[in-house]
Amino acid sequence: MVSPDGTRARPGVPALPVHRHVTVAIGVGQVVEWFDWTLYASFAVFFADRFFPAGHGGETALLNAFAVYAVGFLFRPLGGMVLGHLADRLGRAAVFNLTLLMMAGGSLAIAVMPTYGQIGTAAPVLLILARAVQGLSAGGEMPASTALATETAPAGRRAFHASSIFVGTGLGVLLASLLGWVLTSTLTRTQMTGFGWRIAFGAGALLGLVALVLRRRVLLSEEAAAQRPRPAPGPEDRSGHGRRPPRDPAVSVAAQVRGVLRVVGFGVAATVGFYTLTVYMPTHLQLREGMPPATAFLISCVVLVVYSALPPLAGLAADRWGRRPVMGWSALALAVVLVPAVALMSRQVAVTLPLLLVCIVLLTAFHGPFPALMSEQFPAATRGLGVGIAYSLVTALFGGTAAYLAAWLTSLGHPLWFFGYVAATFALAAVTVHALPETPPHGPTRP
Repeated sequence: MVSPDGTRARPGVPALPVHRHVTVAIGVGQVVEWFDWTLYASFAVFFADRFFPAGHGGETALLNAFAVYAVGFLFRPLGGMVLGHLADRLGRAAVFNLTLLMMAGGSLAIAVMPTYGQIGTAAPVLLILARAVQGLSAGGEMPASTALATETAPAGRRAFHASSIFVGTGLGVLLASLLGWVLTSTLTRTQMTGFGWRIAFGAGALLGLVALVLRRRVLLSEEAAAQRPRPAPGPEDRSGHGRRPPRDPAVSVAAQVRGVLRVVGFGVAATVGFYTLTVYMPTHLQLREGMPPATAFLISCVVLVVYSALPPLAGLAADRWGRRPVMGWSALALAVVLVPAVALMSRQVAVTLPLLLVCIVLLTAFHGPFPALMSEQFPAATRGLGVGIAYSLVTALFGGTAAYLAAWLTSLGHPLWFFGYVAATFALAAVTVHALPETPPHGPTRP
């Protein structure tokens, strides 16, 4: 019996269609990770003054809350290095349950956490610790997911299957926005600041438990796949297949400096663009445009439905025509249209929604092939570690500071300055992607 990777299965070991349920399980994990991760940014306006001294102004409390949000990103490189290395040594799926437990546990801790009025300065300290755990989790989830998605994909469909990462990401943010819309539509602002935000974080913990059950099949399928004989490793292709893992992690890092720099070049736009147009946008519409919270969350839900549906199409396009034309042109287009589109937004849904949808369609074209292109910059033996370091550094330095920088510039009366910065990251991405060698459309996809 022939397995999906072209090898012959052992007698008694079923040749499972690994890429199918692995793709689904990766998406499920991303839903939980990003649902929990988005809750903090989306509900910060309601719980900020619960964790910081009441004597501070509302804007100061919100800036402090976003500073804690950035702390979570600072722990992502550590999670990427440690859990990414474990993914290379123990298997990609081995770290999945651990990352889900860490993310869901962080949300549960925030849901039941005492406020500043109850325990004083210990409250923000506990909040920082919870975000640190979630940062470690998020740092380890991406390298394991990216490596497993590309390595189990059928030949010529690497970008398509890896796009499930951003489908799950979009659905996670969508669910968080839907929950925000439901809560802000049914509860008063006083109730939201009192207990509504706790309901949201409790829902995140519950969703994590459900995902743990769904992910068990990935562990079982990878164990079955590991029992199949592998073909003898051949010469290493551009993705690094066939290379034996070096024993010293420091050697692995040194050997992948070029890949890390490439990922930084096009990854900054991917992470900053995502946090800006999805996670932070409801807050922007409330702070700058004066839009009611329920309306802002509803717009975000509509946008995220589109975002969640389109990455596979972008992945298919990249598998057929190449990474450079799909990602390069979409990045260039966003660099041009982003600032004018945001400048034209207003309280009117009929004006803001179409403008935001244009930006989101371009963002999904860039995001769809992104996990595959990122994975292809590293050899298979050290892919988890390489992706973990590169992507975590990008998100820590740029993604983690995006919400804080946006809120700070908005408080100074210069919100468009931030979007100009975001547009510049897409210009850098367009140049970087254009300089990369194109990925062979039908090259080997498994280590």
